[in-house]
Amino acid sequence: MIHDFLHRFLDIWLDMAPWLLVGFALAFLCSYLLSERWLRRHLGGPGWLPILKASLVGLPLPICSCGVLVVGLALRKSGARKAPVCAFLASAPQAGTDALLPSWAILGPALTVLRFVGAFAAGVVSGALVRWFGVAQPPPHETPDLADDCSGLCACHHHDPDHPHRDGEAHHHEFADRRTRLRDAARYAFVHLPGELAGFLLAGVAVAAALGMAIPEDALSGLPLPVAYALAVLVGIPTYACSLAIIPVAAGLIAGGLSPGAAFVFMACAPTTHVAALLVLGRAFGWRATAAFVLGVALTAIAIGLLIDFPLAGLIHVPGLTAPDHAHSHAAALWALIPLAALLLNGALRAHRHHHPHA
Repeated sequence: MIHDFLHRFLDIWLDMAPWLLVGFALAFLCSYLLSERWLRRHLGGPGWLPILKASLVGLPLPICSCGVLVVGLALRKSGARKAPVCAFLASAPQAGTDALLPSWAILGPALTVLRFVGAFAAGVVSGALVRWFGVAQPPPHETPDLADDCSGLCACHHHDPDHPHRDGEAHHHEFADRRTRLRDAARYAFVHLPGELAGFLLAGVAVAAALGMAIPEDALSGLPLPVAYALAVLVGIPTYACSLAIIPVAAGLIAGGLSPGAAFVFMACAPTTHVAALLVLGRAFGWRATAAFVLGVALTAIAIGLLIDFPLAGLIHVPGLTAPDHAHSHAAALWALIPLAALLLNGALRAHRHHHPHA
């Protein structure tokens, strides 16, 4: 039994390793190209456009649900309104550049594309519901235009806002210099992000390997669809899982007979609506806005899930996780597993030292 588990565990890592490395590289590019000030500017202001922008901007960001919550609260403090911030919080954790290729390889292209479509739709619907039903309040600090505010710009890179400026001197304090931005983006993508995800990836792969052993083939296929969807929502809402770690778990559930639509509902809810995030949102935005946020995510996930299970059923093909008997076919993937293990281990150790400096 232990041998079978370890065999499956290794096979899943071999399946994911090359795509995870490419995902971290894409995370580096996104972190370098997208600035915090740009996000603040486009997520501020009333109306529908910031909601649409927030839903779209959240899609490529390689931020898991714990990190996106911090970004969302910072955006709110910087002047963004509740509705676009909630739209951002609904779309960003569900899909990202770091999860794109692993999802494509394990869940297939159709389900991967629908993950991104569903994430965008969840952002729009959640933002709309928060705008309609959440208690209307202005942002804590209105910042309509930071272009001429030296203090706001300098704060983006820990620069002294009270430094003297020469007349006519070009003032480019929105970003640090290019070398610093490259260094910070590399540190985030190849140190901080692997450290943040290492534990969740390890747990997700372990759960997927255990599911592959414990759930007989087609064991979940007898569940009535309403029951399967209800379980996916009830289990997914309080569960914490990042968009990467949830991929092998969803593939294992589908292999066990769960409908792809119900698995999609679970994948959409788990990274977005976990208990820790809801408690923080409830305190920061109020419980009416939080309930509207959760309702938007759940309704959108169910709608996309039904679309997957009925009209689009013939287009959904899930490659799934490699069977243990074919582990030898992954010998070429060992080149990716070794640097991936080094990245995850280094990130995890640095994260541990950061949180326990005297350990």
